[in-house]
Amino acid sequence: MPQFEYQARDGRGALAKGSIEASDSRSAAGRLRLQGLTILTLAPKKSSSFLSLKLTADKVGIKDLALFTRQFGTMLRSGISATRCLSVLDDQATNKYFKQVIQSIRRDIESGLSLSASMLRYPNVFSNLYTQMIAAGELGGNLEETLERLADFGEKDLALRGKIKNALMYPGILLVLSLGVIILLVTTVVPTFAGMLNTMNIDLPLPTRMLMGFSSLLLGYWWALLLVFGGAFYLFSRYLKSPRGRIEFNRFTLKVPVLGPLNQKSALSRFTRTLSTLIKAGVPLLQALEITARAVDNAVYEDEILRIRHGVQGGDRIAVQMGQSKLFPSLVIQMTTAGEESGQLEQMLNKVADFYDQEVDYVVNNLTATLEPLMLVFMGGIIAFIMLALFLPYFSLLGGIK
Repeated sequence: MPQFEYQARDGRGALAKGSIEASDSRSAAGRLRLQGLTILTLAPKKSSSFLSLKLTADKVGIKDLALFTRQFGTMLRSGISATRCLSVLDDQATNKYFKQVIQSIRRDIESGLSLSASMLRYPNVFSNLYTQMIAAGELGGNLEETLERLADFGEKDLALRGKIKNALMYPGILLVLSLGVIILLVTTVVPTFAGMLNTMNIDLPLPTRMLMGFSSLLLGYWWALLLVFGGAFYLFSRYLKSPRGRIEFNRFTLKVPVLGPLNQKSALSRFTRTLSTLIKAGVPLLQALEITARAVDNAVYEDEILRIRHGVQGGDRIAVQMGQSKLFPSLVIQMTTAGEESGQLEQMLNKVADFYDQEVDYVVNNLTATLEPLMLVFMGGIIAFIMLALFLPYFSLLGGIK
């Protein structure tokens, strides 16, 4: 994960320097503000080529983190000390990098550092949401309950991601198989037929000429095609990493047919569940909104949530600010209004999250039922075109003989 060097002043005005890991400069600035720092300078840290090629094996998955959190909370509730819990979790960890992180946290706690302060040193493992909830749990004296809430949140988020992944997996496999079959036909079958047709003194139909031209291009200039597609992929990835590219692409994914409703409902589910979990843990509302904005994983919703936060900071209610946006359905606004008026905002938001989880299930089932026949029609249509283009000259030849 990229590192950023910063200079800032703390609440007492003292100058602070250091580096922080974050996905981008906005996330880095958000983490620093959450620590009560006023940023003076913030720039990417220059690193050696060796450090910049960090292996992805060090990544800790959501499943590993959710299991760690569940076991940690259960053991703490049983009366086991935090250091003993971490020793047990260290023995059980299968991810080597995560094992080193747990060992480091245990040593920090033994030396007098708080759990949340130690976890802040590993932003590539523990998100803003995670560390802020841990800090709130330590402050409120209910750390084990906070860990169990975090485990529930992680398990539900993992289930949501799994549903979306499973919905796209089968169509993706069909697409890869379709492309494989098409490439196989174009590079093996078509050249054989082309050699036979070239020996005949006949005018080839347009579909046949198109197919033979594509086959020649693929066989003769495959390296150029790879360069073109590789370059296009590189430029597109750079575009997505830019602030403008990220928000434009996320806006497109919310409007695209079939997948748009799925992206919207999953973003709403993640927004309401994250905000509910943070409020229930005792995190201040403005801070909770800022963390939620980063956790939604959608630049369009992130900007809207930060706008809502600015309005709330000015004395407005969340529901009123939501009503000024087209991204939040009336159900979310009405439930948020009821929660704010009754003082049960976290319960209402949690109910909304449960509702959208069910909606995601419904959309996923419809998506699978819709994409499967579309992919089969696409595959069948391409293969039918290839077969027709190959045999059209023979049909013409037979017609001329008669």
